[in-house]
Parts: sequence; structure tokens; C-alpha cells
Amino acid sequence: MTTKPSLTVSRQVVRADEAVVGPAPKPMLGSEALEAFFRAHPPSVPVVSRDGLDGWLTAILIGPKFIDPRLWLGRLLGDAALMAEADTPEHLALQAVVDHHNRLSVMLSEQPDRYRPMFKPHREGGVDTLSWALGFQAGIELAPRAWKPLTDPRRPEHTMIAPILDAAFRSGPGRDDTVQAVADAILAIRRHFLPKRIKSR
Repeated sequence: MTTKPSLTVSRQVVRADEAVVGPAPKPMLGSEALEAFFRAHPPSVPVVSRDGLDGWLTAILIGPKFIDPRLWLGRLLGDAALMAEADTPEHLALQAVVDHHNRLSVMLSEQPDRYRPMFKPHREGGVDTLSWALGFQAGIELAPRAWKPLTDPRRPEHTMIAPILDAAFRSGPGRDDTVQAVADAILAIRRHFLPKRIKSR
């Protein structure tokens, strides 16, 4: 029996722009098992870890254009995973991704002051921002023209994304203020794109 992921819009969402999915059914892959799945089934996008997934989903959720879940789930897990049989590795991976999307979406829309990017610890101390930033950049590439006002360094809006670019190209551990700086940038970008995002739906 094939069980489709729950991708209905939650009626409890405060913001109408956040295509929040319903609670993902159990069971699902845990963090380590999901990363092992990515290693065994390399995505067509640079997402191979939980922090990379967090960056990817963050860009999808705050961007200027609503992205059909079938598109980004297919890019991440392969189109076959969308119709995977229940309790197969593909299905369990799909549910884990949907669950992360749901949690992140609710956080951004209902408790934005609590939002923090999911950076992993750096071996030299501090945080390692690279995988998250690569995932975020890959999320932007789903709608590059719509993101152009922020990604074009000639545009004044480019300053909004500067803290994220700084984190992406940093060598070594992030500074103590990196997490808060990126979190503030994410929330500012989300507010900036909100009217466009609502219109795109």
C-alpha cells in the first residue's frame, strides 16, 4: 500500500504564506539514519546532512516564491520517493523531511523569536556553517530570478543577505554572534518577501 506524505495546509498557521504540512506520520528516519540515507542515495542538490537540509528548507520557506513540494521533494529524494511504499527507506526518509519542514515552518510563522539556524558544532569550537549555507544556496537556486533583488550585489537589498553570505564563505568556526546574525537575516528576508510569496500562491 502506498502512503503519500501529508502535505495539506495546516489551519492553525498564523501566516497564510507558509505552506505548512500536517504532522508527518510515524515512523520516520532519525537524524543519523536520514544522513546515512542521503549518503546512500546522493541527492541532485548539495544536501547530505541534517544541517544542510535545514538550510535548504529555510530558503524554500522564506523565499519570494512558493515552491511546489513535489518539486523540491523530488529534487531531494528522487521522484520515486514521492510514491514509495509505506515503511520503505524512501518513505521513511520522506516523512523525516516532511516533519522537519513542518517544524521549521511553524517555528518561523508562529515563534520567529525562537528561530535559530541548525548549524553543527565546528571541530575547532564555535559553529560550522558550511553545510547549512550550501543547502540554503541550493534552495535559492530553485527560484534564482525571484531571489535576484537580494543576490545581486548591485542592488541595495543585497545587504539583507550579507550575514548569510558571510557565514557561507567563512573558513574555520563561526564567531559567537554568527547564529544570531544569520537568524536575524533570515527573519528580515522572510518579512521582505512575504507579500511576493503570498501573491505567488
